[in-house]
Amino acid sequence: MSQPYTHLLSDEQVQLFITDGMIELQSELSDEFHATVTAELDHALKKEMRWLGDNLVPRIPLLQEFLDSPVLNGALKSILGPDFSWAPHRFPHNSEPLPEDVELGEIDAFENQPVMGKGSISGSGWHQDGHSKGARSRWHTFRAINVFYFPHDTPIEMGPTRVLAGSHLYATLNHIVPEQVVFKPRKAGSFIVAAFDLGHAGTPNQTRQSRYMLKFVALRMKNPSEPVWNHVNDEWRTPPDRLTTDNLPTTWLSLWNWICGKSRQENISTPSSKAIREDLQRLASKNNAGRLEAMYRLSASTQEDIPLLVDYFLGCAGKGRHESPPPEDRGYYAMAKDPLLRQFTKRQFVPEDLAIVLGAVGLPALDVLVEVLKHEDPWIRMNAAYAISEIGCEVPSEIADRVGMLLDEPLDCVVRAALDALCSLNNYTEVTVTRLHRLLTESPDDWQYAAMGEKKLGGNWTIQNQVRYVAAWALRTRVIGSSVPDGVEQALIDALEENTGYTPAVACEALEILNTPAGLRAVIKYLSTRRWDPSSFAPIPRKQVALKVA
Repeated sequence: MSQPYTHLLSDEQVQLFITDGMIELQSELSDEFHATVTAELDHALKKEMRWLGDNLVPRIPLLQEFLDSPVLNGALKSILGPDFSWAPHRFPHNSEPLPEDVELGEIDAFENQPVMGKGSISGSGWHQDGHSKGARSRWHTFRAINVFYFPHDTPIEMGPTRVLAGSHLYATLNHIVPEQVVFKPRKAGSFIVAAFDLGHAGTPNQTRQSRYMLKFVALRMKNPSEPVWNHVNDEWRTPPDRLTTDNLPTTWLSLWNWICGKSRQENISTPSSKAIREDLQRLASKNNAGRLEAMYRLSASTQEDIPLLVDYFLGCAGKGRHESPPPEDRGYYAMAKDPLLRQFTKRQFVPEDLAIVLGAVGLPALDVLVEVLKHEDPWIRMNAAYAISEIGCEVPSEIADRVGMLLDEPLDCVVRAALDALCSLNNYTEVTVTRLHRLLTESPDDWQYAAMGEKKLGGNWTIQNQVRYVAAWALRTRVIGSSVPDGVEQALIDALEENTGYTPAVACEALEILNTPAGLRAVIKYLSTRRWDPSSFAPIPRKQVALKVA
């Protein structure tokens, strides 16, 4: 059972998270706890399965104590709100020792893709994650968190995870600089709370012991309406001890306003028509910081200037950006040679910069975005849905249902973008529930093709699996909205039939929240056939743990 939120973040910590995309914390659990987790993990991976995948917590139930720990939960509540949810993806990232005949010497912390030991899962190339197998959206607003947990001391020579401070707002990592790298030893029990899109990488392990880092993903379920951390001062203050080398006062202020539940434009100057045209030109810059500042200055545009923003937005039509490149293409990982390329892939949906701008503009842009939902180019419709979802709780339910109409389209990329949008529009009505239910039960022939967002993580997902997974999240966010529509319960019960494990996991949690007799019976029936007997595995001798603690 989760413990009370007793370790909320301060204003200063939240502001550091906004600038750097990360904060580092210590779990405050015992040395014996972390040593036991390490020993269990080592035993499981080397003597049992060798591949735990997302079955990490069932195999090592002790980890639930970490997930329930007050420090971690206080941080996640502060950033994602009290209704946050854990995603089914929870994965052990190991870095195995290099061969004895390989000597790297001093590690270059900025090096991209250095050689790793055989059997390592940790990727040593700089990357931003895709939502495992699901092809979900990128967001500037804080809707997803990576938790990187280090269960044992990880000195530099063992290869702790590296991160790029401030990169969580970048659409691509093509123009990163060495000064952004945070590369330091990690103590047992420490963890990083990172914005999901923060750039990071594994590092070669030059010791003789396996290095472990466990990754968990948490998601926001509601748009913020007020600060939920230890909030004292409404004023944005740029942290003097920030790690990022960027200086983004307008960008950071807009995100501070958002997480505080305020108008995105508060204390941001309204740009003149001349300034708007100049900033629209700056969106063609390859410089990440300059482009971001231009975007958020544009987000303070008035109603009369919105047509100009929309004209520029429509300029990206007709370029086939809704069509996913193959996994061997760098663009599949949002690393195309063109740093200005925004596109959908089966790994993630990277929206247009102007879609982010129009979403931050808010209600003044809503009417024109609804019109653009009818555009002939699928890419434009996808980005319009994204922008509407960023407006969030102020969007009327009939507009949320208008986004839901995109679920009837034959193109899976449009459907997936609409599903992600509905996860932020949790006031849609029964007509959209009916469409979601159909996606969870019907099986179009052209959706039965492989669509592995993260091939190296294993599995055999199809387009249909991806669609159903995000549909389950759309229903999960709706069960905590007001006046839950008829049909939600049955849609979630039917979602238990999905064969990936991810979709039923989300449905089980949603049915638990609904707390209806039929829903709970369905959950119990589903889980009773999937019991896990830990006594089937050889126990770890306690003396091994004691030795590690000593």
